[in-house]
Amino acid sequence: MYKTLDDVMSELSPERRARVEEHGRELIREEATLQALRRQLEITQEGMAERLDIRQGNVSKVEHRSDMLISTLRNYLEAMGGRLELVVHLPGRAPVTIEGFTEDPVSRA
Repeated sequence: MYKTLDDVMSELSPERRARVEEHGRELIREEATLQALRRQLEITQEGMAERLDIRQGNVSKVEHRSDMLISTLRNYLEAMGGRLELVVHLPGRAPVTIEGFTEDPVSRA
């Protein structure tokens, strides 16, 4: 007989369950880093530097920033072949995509 994750979680104390859930959130946050995305695509920092026409050290700085310009983030993601979307999650409402941040404002002028 097998147990589901819900079965296992329901057997834990509330304190232990909270610790397990927090650890799960930490693991998800770790995988949502720019560095992890780049590595999943098997792109080196040197490769990103070439794509962005910057130095490798600057790629490292971008990957470790917790606060940056939206244009910097957009350029980095586009260099990996991605696209940036800003989605707002408000209580009791469906997610809303904020428009106007998906392209360079200079190109819209």
